[in-house]
Amino acid sequence: MKKDQFLRDRFRLQIGFSLIVLWLVVLTCAGVALAQAGRTTIKGVVKDQQGNVVPGATINLTSVDKNFARTQVSSSDGGYTFSAIPPGAYKVEVEANGFKKFLLGRVEALVDTPLNLDINLEVGSISETVTITSAAEAALNTTDATIGNAFENQRI
Repeated sequence: MKKDQFLRDRFRLQIGFSLIVLWLVVLTCAGVALAQAGRTTIKGVVKDQQGNVVPGATINLTSVDKNFARTQVSSSDGGYTFSAIPPGAYKVEVEANGFKKFLLGRVEALVDTPLNLDINLEVGSISETVTITSAAEAALNTTDATIGNAFENQRI
């Protein structure tokens, strides 16, 4: 009788211990999977030629390589933020009433490296477009101390 009770208790302890170990493995794997997500942020302020903020401007962010697009409207202080976006090359289009359409052909978003992209609009008709083909900025993170790199699928 005592031997049967001992074996049952031992079996229950083994099952409980196994479940705890399994739970810890699942939590560890989930943490590692989330760490591999590698997202980034693009933010900035929309201004006019005199440096005044432009609220209500529509900012379209479109991936050059993937089927990914987002749209934001600048806030009352002219600010906008695209958060948790996948790294890669993007096209930025900005439209606002009374201003020429702004088009930036290619912006590189790097892993875990926030990109500050301030936009200066020119007064004119929305049918007119100002196209920027190359940004003069170096990919330098001045927001925090993180470093990120973009990798193609082939390298990964």
